[in-house]
Amino acid sequence: MEGADSDPVAVVRAMYPYIERELSNGTYLGHITRHMLGLFQGIPGARQWRRYLSENAHKAGADINVLEHALKLVADKR
Repeated sequence: MEGADSDPVAVVRAMYPYIERELSNGTYLGHITRHMLGLFQGIPGARQWRRYLSENAHKAGADINVLEHALKLVADKR
């Protein structure tokens, strides 16, 4: 994960194995993503990132696809 600390997108993607493991153990995605809301602070698209996760991560069946969609909202602004 070299250099990931300077790239929040890489940080999110590096967390995928952990997130998938937790989801398979019954953890709701929202319990994980609430700690990730500020990851894009000060970056264009950060508000859309927070809003999308806040509105969708708590839904039944929420998975990595929710994060991928949220990342696209930020990536489109960079």
